[in-house]
Amino acid sequence: MDEKEQKTPQDQPKEEIKYATPMQRLWAWVGVVYMVILTLLTTYALSHGDYLRGIGPLMLSPALCGLGASAILRYRQGKGRGGLWACILVAGGCFVMAALGIVRSIPAILSQL
Repeated sequence: MDEKEQKTPQDQPKEEIKYATPMQRLWAWVGVVYMVILTLLTTYALSHGDYLRGIGPLMLSPALCGLGASAILRYRQGKGRGGLWACILVAGGCFVMAALGIVRSIPAILSQL
């Protein structure tokens, strides 16, 4: 083979690195939180032989926090519709519902431990 046909890795053009956007990072962290919750629930179910009951609001809380943070990020990027008041209303509502879901699920979890 000729030397011209053999290409080394240095001769090949490098691809540009594309970093994740803040929105993609936010939802990746929401996914990590869900993975941790599901791992803990599966571990509990395997060790006790039964699943936890009454944790629906707890399972909804990470998605609500992600939605509220998405509203804030969209407003800061200038993509949000409705202005500042819509951002405050959506984000505040999501965070309040997430907090209520966590508070509502705590007694259900503690009664089963």
